[in-house]
Amino acid sequence: MESEKTMRSSENVRPSSPTPQHLQKYKLSMLDQLAPSMVIPIVLYFLPKQQSPDHVHLLNNIITEKLKLSLSTTLSRFYPLSGRVSGDGQSIDCNDQGVPFTVVEFAGQNLSDLLRNNPDHNLPRHLLPCPVTWDASQPPHGCVALIQLSHFRCGGFALGAVFWHKVGDAVTVATFLDSWAATTRPAVLSPTLAAEPVVPDYTAAAAAFPHNEQLAATQSSSYSSLSAIMRTGKSVMHRYVFDRNSISSIRAAAAAGRRPPSRVEVVSALIWRCFMSASLANGRSESVLTHAVNMRRRAHPPLAAACFGNFAGVGLAASENTIGDLGRLVGKMREGISKIDGDFVERMTVQSGGLAGYEENVRQTWSGKGEGVDPLCVSSWCNMGLYDVDFGWGKPTWVNRFDTGNHNLDSPFFFNLVWLMDSRDGDGVEAWVTLDEKYMDVFDRVQDLRDHASVDPTPLTSPTHA
Repeated sequence: MESEKTMRSSENVRPSSPTPQHLQKYKLSMLDQLAPSMVIPIVLYFLPKQQSPDHVHLLNNIITEKLKLSLSTTLSRFYPLSGRVSGDGQSIDCNDQGVPFTVVEFAGQNLSDLLRNNPDHNLPRHLLPCPVTWDASQPPHGCVALIQLSHFRCGGFALGAVFWHKVGDAVTVATFLDSWAATTRPAVLSPTLAAEPVVPDYTAAAAAFPHNEQLAATQSSSYSSLSAIMRTGKSVMHRYVFDRNSISSIRAAAAAGRRPPSRVEVVSALIWRCFMSASLANGRSESVLTHAVNMRRRAHPPLAAACFGNFAGVGLAASENTIGDLGRLVGKMREGISKIDGDFVERMTVQSGGLAGYEENVRQTWSGKGEGVDPLCVSSWCNMGLYDVDFGWGKPTWVNRFDTGNHNLDSPFFFNLVWLMDSRDGDGVEAWVTLDEKYMDVFDRVQDLRDHASVDPTPLTSPTHA
C-alpha cells in the first residue's frame, strides 16, 4: 500500500492568532511529567456520503482546505499543540511553529475495500504522519502533534494524528478532536449550525499539580509508571470485537447478585480471565490487572472534561491465576478502581503532598503485590464521543488506535496491553490486545474468548457474533 501513496502537500499549520507572550512557555504539570514519554496515535475513517468519481478531486481539495483553515482556528485555543518540546523535555515552547499537516493520496484504493473483510492490522501505519514506538524519549522533531490527511479514490478520507502523551491524555485528545470538528462543521454545512467551541482549561493542572523541579532535575526512570511493566521481546496484536448480544451474555454471567457491570467491566474481566490461562501456561501463578482511570471525575469537586493535560490514575486488581467466577473479577476491579477517589487525587496536589503524595499512592496501590505478578494493562477509550466527531462530511465509520505489536519492528519494547474502543453502534466494544507472542499463542485459543468475540471483523457493519 505504501507504494501507492502519493504525497500531495506538507506544511505547518499555525494558529490563526499568535500566542500571547506570557503564554509562550508552557510548563508540564507534575502529572504530565509522570506520564509516559510516548505518543498517542489515532485514526478516524470517513466514507464518502455519495460515490461521485467525477468530482473526487474537487471534493478532496475542499476537504483539505477547510480542515487546514479550521485547524488553524482551533490551534489558537489549543496553543501548546503548535509548539515544540524544549530540549530538556520539561516544557513546551509555544512559538506557533505549527502542527505538521501532511496530505497524501491513495489514488488506486477505495477506503471501503480496505475496511471490508478483516482489515489489515498495519493499515493505520500508512495513515499516520510518523512511525509509532513505545520507547520514544521525544516526539518526532520535537512536535507536540502531527496530522496526516489521506484521500482515497472513492472520495473517502482518513485523519491520522499523533500526540505527545506528556502534554495530554486520551480525554485531551478527544476534546481537541471534538473542538476541531465543531469549528469545521459550520463552514461545511451552514453558519447557522455554529456551536460554541470547547475552550480548554489550562488552570486546573497548573494550580493543583504544578511543575515539579525535583522531577525535572532527576528525570529518573524510577518514577515512570511504565518501568515496572515494560517487557522486551516479541509481541503480537489481535483485535477482538464483542457485540451487544455477547456483552449481554457475559454481563448476565457476571452479575449474579451484584450491581450489573458495564460493558467495559465485563469485557475487561473476560479478557483478564483469558489472560490468566496464558499466564499460567507461562509459569506464572498470579496476575494483576491495571485500569487507567480518568481522575477529572474523581476529584472533589470534579474537574471539567476540558481540563487540558494528563489526569489519569491507575486502579489495580490482583488475583491468583485460578480460572473462576467472572463476577469475582469484576468485584476486584471495582474495588481497585474505587480507591482512585477524592482522597487519592488530593494527596497529589501541591497543597497536600505533591510528589510525596504520588509516591504514597503508588505504595498503597502496589502494596502486597509480589515482584513475580504478571501485569495486564487496560486502557479504555469508550464513551469519549469519538464516533460523534463530525467535521461536516458525516461521522466516522471507524476509529482506532495503532498497535500491531512489534513482531516485525525494530523496537524490542512492549507491554501486555489492552485498548478498549467503542464499536460504531455504541453497544459493543473493540479490544486491541497486545501480548508476548508466547502468551498470545495460548490466549487466542481460549474457548471462552472465541465463544464471545469476533476476530478482526469488518467495521463496515455492526458486529454480530455467531
